[in-house]
Amino acid sequence: MVVRLFKLLPLLLLLINNAPQAEVIRLASSNYYPHYGEQLAEQGAAIEIIRQAFALQGVQLEIDFLPFARALYESQQGNYSGLVAAWYSEQRTAHFYYSQPLYANQIVLFKRKTDTIRYQNFQDLARQQQRLGVVQGYMQPMGLIESGIKTIQVATDEQALAMLALQRVDLVPADLLNGLYLLEHKMPQHQQQLEWLTPALEQRPMYLVLSKKDPANEQRIERFNLGLQQLKASGQYQQIIDSLLPQY
Repeated sequence: MVVRLFKLLPLLLLLINNAPQAEVIRLASSNYYPHYGEQLAEQGAAIEIIRQAFALQGVQLEIDFLPFARALYESQQGNYSGLVAAWYSEQRTAHFYYSQPLYANQIVLFKRKTDTIRYQNFQDLARQQQRLGVVQGYMQPMGLIESGIKTIQVATDEQALAMLALQRVDLVPADLLNGLYLLEHKMPQHQQQLEWLTPALEQRPMYLVLSKKDPANEQRIERFNLGLQQLKASGQYQQIIDSLLPQY
């Protein structure tokens, strides 16, 4: 019996060595709670959607977490295959292939509860000398920056909301779920100080983006889109949303 196993061992090793290997790609990501983040279950709904859609196409993911501006830059330079999620901008299409939408963020303006802020347009906010806390690298609602409103850039959403609570800025444009998650889980000391203005500024879809520095990414984005369609058709897409994305 032992002799027979030894005879089979070279054949087994040959089969293992010749077995098709899953393609592995590395993506850069920031922490954008509760949508995606290093400390979240399955690293969040957005990453799990990307992971499972790619898995249906025989592709495995490796994720490195970086501040958003650096993750965007490193992906644009081709040091990563792409970026986990980004909003659409015409400028970025020169550097990235965009996937079909993952799902949309609801962008609102956060403010202090003690402040009364009324405006008809963004120019009103500029005339009121409101100060805007923005995360470096984020796309802002069309016309907001162009209004001339004073902006103060920070590295993370958490820093922007902390500055709002400490009266160093007056407004913060942010995804509603992201703001509520951070206030509940990361900075509960400020949770009762802040609220948001209605209606929402916009519904802004998130996309997987892959760098045009790698020619293979054009075909990868097509494979991802196919995997995403399969994920939705199977019902698994909605299961991921329901189980990993909190409903406030």
